[in-house]
Amino acid sequence: MNVKIYKEAVPSFDAAVIPFSDDQLLNTELPEVISGPVKAALSAGKLAAACGSVYDLNLYLDGSFKKVVLVSLGDGSSTNREVFLAFAKALKRCKDASAAVTEIFLDNAAEITHDPEMAKKIMELPHLVSYQFNHYRSVPVVNGMEEAAVVTSAAGMERLAREAAHVAESTLLARDLVNHPSMFMDPEQLAKECEALAEDLGIEVQIYDKKQAEEMNMGAFLAVGRGSAAEPRLIVLRYKGGKEEEPPVALVGKGIMFDSGGYSLKSRMETMHGDMGGAAAVIGAIRAIALEKLPVNVIAVVAACKNMISGDAYVPGDILFSMNGKKIEMLNSDAEGRLTLADALTYAIRKENAGSIIDIATLTGAAQGAVGVRSSAVFSNDEELYAEVEEASERACEKIWRLPLDKELFPVIESEVADIQNSAQGSTMGGGAIVAGLFLQEFVEDHSWVHVDIAPVSWESKDIDYSIKGATGYGVSLLYETVKVISR
Repeated sequence: MNVKIYKEAVPSFDAAVIPFSDDQLLNTELPEVISGPVKAALSAGKLAAACGSVYDLNLYLDGSFKKVVLVSLGDGSSTNREVFLAFAKALKRCKDASAAVTEIFLDNAAEITHDPEMAKKIMELPHLVSYQFNHYRSVPVVNGMEEAAVVTSAAGMERLAREAAHVAESTLLARDLVNHPSMFMDPEQLAKECEALAEDLGIEVQIYDKKQAEEMNMGAFLAVGRGSAAEPRLIVLRYKGGKEEEPPVALVGKGIMFDSGGYSLKSRMETMHGDMGGAAAVIGAIRAIALEKLPVNVIAVVAACKNMISGDAYVPGDILFSMNGKKIEMLNSDAEGRLTLADALTYAIRKENAGSIIDIATLTGAAQGAVGVRSSAVFSNDEELYAEVEEASERACEKIWRLPLDKELFPVIESEVADIQNSAQGSTMGGGAIVAGLFLQEFVEDHSWVHVDIAPVSWESKDIDYSIKGATGYGVSLLYETVKVISR
């Protein structure tokens, strides 16, 4: 998919998207062949005013039908996310019509052309909407989308289109990494993907094998991967865009390449190759950060392994020795992500001298019960860092909902035989996502930290307007925008 900027309408097109708001129904010059029908539809009041309302016109021009989608942006009070979803719906209509070239008359929405961040986000959408995962199809799915022609006279749009492509393509990379089955995308393959990416970007990469992780005393991480024939890898990507002495922002992603639940066996697991959505997000984010040359140092850390069953797998009741020094009573082998993250967090702090830390993980089913399926659940020990993530969320149009690190729930993970336990077995206090956050907080020491639980939003069970069924790539844009805010 190519997104190109044009000062005037292109003469040959297959579909067109025309946004409008309550007080600006038609604010730009349209090609004569479509201006009449559009004006008639608008004057007839056929479109509801609510943001996201769409109206399709099918015009027979030059020997073929052209789809024109009018999309309402409401009365000016809509959030960035609502505008994003409105455009996604309109572009999905064009995708369904197999439109090769779609014109987007952006100047008809002054609220967007006057907001560079929103304009950039809209220009990500053609990439996101047109995505297909065809790696294992004998006959590829082809939706026909080839170009989005953005018609606008606003200054600086070419630069924004380039940035949008970097972020969107990085999001699609994350989708690909997750969508591959674990028979292919195992820890070793993920390490190879990161090595190739680092070479393309000109950034540093370091891959630690099992023996090297043992030498660093990463006992919690290694215990999770012990039951798998695929050996674990600790993957570290380093982007140096800031001052040499500046501590890097650490992006730590959960990299469970397949999660069977271990001996705390899951009942369904056909999508459990998606449990490395956090890893994919930090890998995609550092790609976008490096391509945009943001003036900040960043590391991406992924402790990659499979959580499987074998004669050597860890079992409930085991005591795990973390890199931090804390002893962990393991009561539930399906609460494994927090174990790998504990050692990954400690690595970022003690080996990479991290400054602020953001971890991102498909961590708990409880998060969905708390915030629904359109937001991630977010926790933080630092108000300033959280405010930066919140601002980034608005820019990225990736919703977050903050939950408290409620200390009154901490007793449910106090152990009678070790320093801490990984699960609140037998407790009726609830708050599973909060309890997981409290566990992770024990390993961030005195660092500013945000934890993003993306279990509700990392995977779609059916197609939505901006993502096909499967991995969404959620988190790439959120992390990129957060680092961009931090680097100001």
